[in-house]
Amino acid sequence: MKRALNYLNPIAQLGKRHYSFIFPFLVMATMCIIFEVVFAITHDTQAMGIFLIFVSLALILYLSFRDGIKGGIIASLITVLYYIYFIFARNYTDHQKTSGIETTVILGVLYLSIAGIIGWLKQTIDVLIDRETDEKKRLLTIIEQLPVGVLITDSKGALVESNRQLEKILGTKMPVGFVMGRDTLPGVLIDGKEIAPSRSPLATALLKGKAVIAKDMLYKRPEGKEVFLRVNSAPIHNRKGQIIAAASIISDITESKEGEKRKDDFINMASHELKTPITSLRLYIDILLKQMNKKDEKTYKIGKSIAYQADRIQELVSDLLDVSRLQTGKLSFAKEEFRLDQLVEQTVGELQGITKDQKIVINIKGATKVSADRFRIYQVITNLITNAVKYSPEGTIIIVSVEKQKDSALVSVKDEGRGIAKDQQKKIFERLYQITSDSSQQASGLGMGLYISREIIRKHKGTIWVESEKGKGSTFYFTLPLFKK
Repeated sequence: MKRALNYLNPIAQLGKRHYSFIFPFLVMATMCIIFEVVFAITHDTQAMGIFLIFVSLALILYLSFRDGIKGGIIASLITVLYYIYFIFARNYTDHQKTSGIETTVILGVLYLSIAGIIGWLKQTIDVLIDRETDEKKRLLTIIEQLPVGVLITDSKGALVESNRQLEKILGTKMPVGFVMGRDTLPGVLIDGKEIAPSRSPLATALLKGKAVIAKDMLYKRPEGKEVFLRVNSAPIHNRKGQIIAAASIISDITESKEGEKRKDDFINMASHELKTPITSLRLYIDILLKQMNKKDEKTYKIGKSIAYQADRIQELVSDLLDVSRLQTGKLSFAKEEFRLDQLVEQTVGELQGITKDQKIVINIKGATKVSADRFRIYQVITNLITNAVKYSPEGTIIIVSVEKQKDSALVSVKDEGRGIAKDQQKKIFERLYQITSDSSQQASGLGMGLYISREIIRKHKGTIWVESEKGKGSTFYFTLPLFKK
């Protein structure tokens, strides 16, 4: 019964290009037979004629929408032929026959026009449905072949589509009836805490209409294994800008995270192992320098060079230790109240003595008191100034400024160096990134100073950034919250 109703339902036939004439022919032939039987019983010609017009019009509309132009034309032609038979099979006068034929011609033209328009619309809809179905199959095939998990919801967050890779990553199928923003998968942690359903990346994309990029989370599979996931989510808008769906790309980055952890553990261990012999080496060099006769200028200069290189190694080891501690969250901060402007003056005074080629100018605009780790902020200032020295030509001026803003203290280091390309300005604060002067030359160092500086400023709830133009120098800024009693 259900199958028969589905066959008769014109909506269910959308997208099916059968366009047969057998079904319309049988329907209209059945209508003619029924009318002949009813007329033989009632003999009411006028009422039956009016009723016949309405019934045949309804059937033509139905068959045109169900079977396209072909079905509508077959229904119209059979109807017109039956009207002619109906007129001549009755005892009509010549005037009635003439009037009936004229009416039939008008109705025939009307029926054929309606059949053509409705049938064309039906066939156009079929083409569009076929095209959409093909596109959907193509998209689903691509999604299934992707090496990442894909999750798609409708505008209300209800799950619409997911692929096998997502099931493989999660170790389970997505629950039936799952709704983003209402439901959440158990065992999902962000920054070590369980998240509310409304704070999941996909729900955030739906609610705020903004993409969520590279959100890392820890997920515990049903069998107990913990995996690290990286989620990218974005809303999907229609032409009017309304959110009609949202999609997430989920990657399993467990192997990458474990590799980073092994690397960080190695760096941490190597740094600790190197620290003791380097400290001892530096001590012995100091003793040798004190015992050296300064009259032997050549030997003394070699000793100073060795001491300088030992200091560089010690700085690199310290940076490696800081990076390792930052990665593991073990970098400690001892906050105290102090004048930031005085710390800047002290740092510049120390560095100016070892900087012969550039002049460092201080520009202090008022006393600024902060609560921070003095040594770590000194480390940031030193790093910015030494970078300015490293990348500035001889004889140029480096300006270090401190000023008090509404709720924060602003420190800037301006140089007259080669500048930084726009595509590198965001990357320079990443770990192990080095600025390249051209396509072939790369700067010395491990590229950790600015990364460490950024993390230190972030831990103090400040911000750090750079403004630069290629060939016109750079200005590095950082802010710290002002001390409040």
